[in-house]
Amino acid sequence: MDYLIEKVSPFGALLINNGGPASIEQFSEEQLHHWISAYKVVVFRGFAPLSRQELALFAQQLGKPMQWPFGSINDLKVKAEAENYIFTNRKVPVHWDGAFTGNVPHIILFQCLVAPEKEDLGGTTFVNTENILSNATASQMEEWQNVSVTYKTEKLAHYGGEFTQKFLDKHKVGQQAVIRYAEPVDDLNPVTVSIEGLEEKPAETFIAEIEELLYQEENLYIHRWEEGDLVLADNHSLLHGREAFKKQKERHIQRINILHRPKGFSFRRFLENSLTIRRKEFFVAELPIFIIPLLLSLGSWSELMQPMLYLGLIAGFLLFNIGDMVNCYADYKLDSIYKSHLSNAVFELGKKNVKWQIILTGIAALLLVSFIAAQSSQLFLIPMVLIGGFIGIQYSLKPFQFKSQGILQFFCLWGIIFFGPMLFMAIIFKGIPSLTGIFLFAFYGFHQMGIILLNTAEDYPEDMNDGLNTIIVSLGLHRSIRLAFGIVLFSGIALIFGTLLLFYNAQLSPWAYSSVLIFVMGWLVIVKEYRLILNKIQELDEEAAVKEIKKNGMKVPRWLKIGAYTFLACISCFAILTVS
Repeated sequence: MDYLIEKVSPFGALLINNGGPASIEQFSEEQLHHWISAYKVVVFRGFAPLSRQELALFAQQLGKPMQWPFGSINDLKVKAEAENYIFTNRKVPVHWDGAFTGNVPHIILFQCLVAPEKEDLGGTTFVNTENILSNATASQMEEWQNVSVTYKTEKLAHYGGEFTQKFLDKHKVGQQAVIRYAEPVDDLNPVTVSIEGLEEKPAETFIAEIEELLYQEENLYIHRWEEGDLVLADNHSLLHGREAFKKQKERHIQRINILHRPKGFSFRRFLENSLTIRRKEFFVAELPIFIIPLLLSLGSWSELMQPMLYLGLIAGFLLFNIGDMVNCYADYKLDSIYKSHLSNAVFELGKKNVKWQIILTGIAALLLVSFIAAQSSQLFLIPMVLIGGFIGIQYSLKPFQFKSQGILQFFCLWGIIFFGPMLFMAIIFKGIPSLTGIFLFAFYGFHQMGIILLNTAEDYPEDMNDGLNTIIVSLGLHRSIRLAFGIVLFSGIALIFGTLLLFYNAQLSPWAYSSVLIFVMGWLVIVKEYRLILNKIQELDEEAAVKEIKKNGMKVPRWLKIGAYTFLACISCFAILTVS
């Protein structure tokens, strides 16, 4: 590529594309890291803009993108409903990113979509703390060595809390000395600053002295944005902030925080990524899928000692793993924005490695199922698992890609995540279950699927852009959420009825029926919270509705656990009463 590098005063570099159409993606990771280390802040101008997905995948090349509730990309623009000052047009005091998370990114990637006019200001301010330290006096360094600062703010938007930080720190990659300091904030979501370790001066004097140093010409670079600018900045060496600007709708910057990725192989990182693609966050919610069928069929406690039972549990767990890994593999690009931890895990492992994990896990699961089928004389388990495995793999992959088959997506996912595994475990333990058991498996799955649809709705814009015909795309966002709420509501009623029938058939005493209230209370919590979301989005357009759904997306794992464990507790009471 034909490009020119100009040094910027007092620090930084402007890299200008002098050739034809070119993308920043063409530079190697090593080259980009070299420039960041040498210049601290690098501005790329005249290069092709990156789409949201391209930006997220490019960030992945430089390190591990941080995952926030809103995804990996933070859209820095004025928001009418702003809870934090960074979403206003007012000044942002200098700070370092990741302060309140305890996980400080190495690189900040910015892309400018809309630039303010130069006279309207709105520049991003960068302070070179290494430069401040190199010019500091011996007495200043002696004082700063003892200083710690406690920061406190209410947790709003995507950060908040309280923590204490040494004023002097080390660069987490280069190990050179840097300053960690954030100015007090007297605005929306104010940040209070308490200084400890000063001996001969009040905190107000220290804060004023540091402010003077931060804004000295030799330490401060103000970047005046132009549309299309891409900027890479070292978040360890630099502090950054923003000038106030005049016109609220004239500035839109995208930002991704990127954690340092160590070189070379790490077994710990390999294990963490391998668990991530197996969706470890759902492990706790998956346990009841296996335990509930066992408790419904339990005749005596000694039956829990059967070796085949635990081989079946392992086989079922491995089959779940296959579906999750295939989904991560297939959605690697799609996940880079809103589920960047999944996309990054695939990137760090390598797609070839993920393929082999899928294949080896499949072989292990099939061998276990074949052994169980032969020992229990239930050979039909083999084709049953093969068919279920085929549907699970084809859920995410072509040619069938069941996740893109409209309403069929719902029933495929219900079958491979809930009904199929529960039926599988029941058969391994005691053979074909009763009609009541089958009824409970079916409606337990429907209940949990109604919750999962909220998670599916989060991906509505991305699925639309990728041409996927999910149930949400097929029915439309608002209609789908109404349907999902209805499924949770009526399947919960069906589970209550089915459980009462179970207790009645077992001829348990009337007081035992009260254990059903455990599930009822959990179900009512989910229904109430789900109804609030439904009410909020009913009058919103699709874009605003998706934002509201994404804001509530973190409730899905919690609801799944509430539904799973309250129902498990109810069935556990049944097992205890009948076995005893």
